[in-house]
Amino acid sequence: MAIKLFAYRKADTILHRMPALIKLVLLFAICIYTFSSGMLSTKAQVFAKTEIIKLSVGFFAVVFLFILARAPWNSLKNLKFVFVLGFFLTAFKMLHFPFYFDTDALISGLHYTFCFFITALCAQLIFESTSSLEIKDALESIQNIIAIILPPVKKLNPALVISLAINFIPMVFATWNRVHLASRARSKAKRGLLGATDNAFTQLSAFFSCLLHQAETTRMALLNRSKL
Repeated sequence: MAIKLFAYRKADTILHRMPALIKLVLLFAICIYTFSSGMLSTKAQVFAKTEIIKLSVGFFAVVFLFILARAPWNSLKNLKFVFVLGFFLTAFKMLHFPFYFDTDALISGLHYTFCFFITALCAQLIFESTSSLEIKDALESIQNIIAIILPPVKKLNPALVISLAINFIPMVFATWNRVHLASRARSKAKRGLLGATDNAFTQLSAFFSCLLHQAETTRMALLNRSKL
């Protein structure tokens, strides 16, 4: 099944029609707001009234964006990695010797996983409803305003660099998806641990090779553009 994490989804929804600059501000605001308390370490901190209210507001804000984007429910499957990472983080926090059940570590890990889910879902909704060109134009509009006061900013063109960095995120997942599907279509299934390890190594090698090629192509394009 194709992985479309953070990939643009063409549609005509309220969130798609919203200005890209507003959506980027919402994304950064929700991320900062959700993690404003940092990684809490005790059950009392997690279940504090202010923390519960804060997470409730962040969660319902993302649910509202989900409704505005008319996102399909099966798109939530793309966020499975959040719970996988959350599981390993929680397990690592609960490691003690001698072993004992650490309730604070469990609650802290679950709290972090929930915060991570809110921000990951928000990022997916924003990237799904905003094209790379819209992101670039939004950042350039900010740059043009700053350039009125600081003219050298126009020559440095930070908007292009930042937009490339932001758009590189969905490119990574799209590249992995192509490599994974190509590997499954062209190679024979290898059974056992050695076969699975060999397939994983081959896919990772091709994945990083493709990313380096795309990065080099982008670098050359920027160099050629700067010479104009």
